[in-house]
Amino acid sequence: MRKEQPWKARKMNSWEIQRFRSILEIQREQTVRVLDRLEDETRNADSDDAKDVGDLCTTALTKEAMFQRTSERRLMVRMIEAALARIQKGAFGVCVACGDDINPRRLDALPWTQYCLRCQQGFERGRGLEYQDDSADLIALRKAG
Repeated sequence: MRKEQPWKARKMNSWEIQRFRSILEIQREQTVRVLDRLEDETRNADSDDAKDVGDLCTTALTKEAMFQRTSERRLMVRMIEAALARIQKGAFGVCVACGDDINPRRLDALPWTQYCLRCQQGFERGRGLEYQDDSADLIALRKAG
């Protein structure tokens, strides 16, 4: 396994913070649009009149898949909003578990992340984090990238 290149921890400047804020706001807007579309699709699936058992099964599976996607998108919105709140507090880019700076390359890939790569990997390996605040965010983060 290749190790990540070392990087120097440093305070982000206001331009970088503003760039991440813009990225997060755009991502939140897009995610909310997808949520609206999924809710419309769910309503349309409810209005379909199933004629036989096969239709009922297909409709149930479709609804379940839409429910899963909706749940994932709602979690994504919460994670984005949490990242925007960290920007407001001046804590963006700092791992909420260990307090180390999060690598800028990681933030570029997942701007809503709240964990450094080391803490995220520790959780994924099953060691868990004694100081984690919400394991659901980590699971969603893993799915998102």
